[in-house]
Amino acid sequence: MATLFIQHDVEDYDIWYAGYVSAEDLRQAHGYISKSLYRLEGSPNTIAAIHTFANRDQAAAFRDDPRLIERMHNIGVIGIPRVELYVEQE
Repeated sequence: MATLFIQHDVEDYDIWYAGYVSAEDLRQAHGYISKSLYRLEGSPNTIAAIHTFANRDQAAAFRDDPRLIERMHNIGVIGIPRVELYVEQE
């Protein structure tokens, strides 16, 4: 298993969220297993998204997909997102 942790600020949560929902096809194309979203307490436009994949290669392919970067830009992500890839250890 592999998990992507993505944190970033957004201009407008509602606009961002609609765009996030519309990107389900992209997540599915890379075989994600689960996702969860969080908003920072006291700063509701700071988002953390956690996506789980079966393996590191799927997670890395999603992270590196130029369509993801384009969509993030188009839905109001501010600055450079913090993106970390964690691989499950036995």
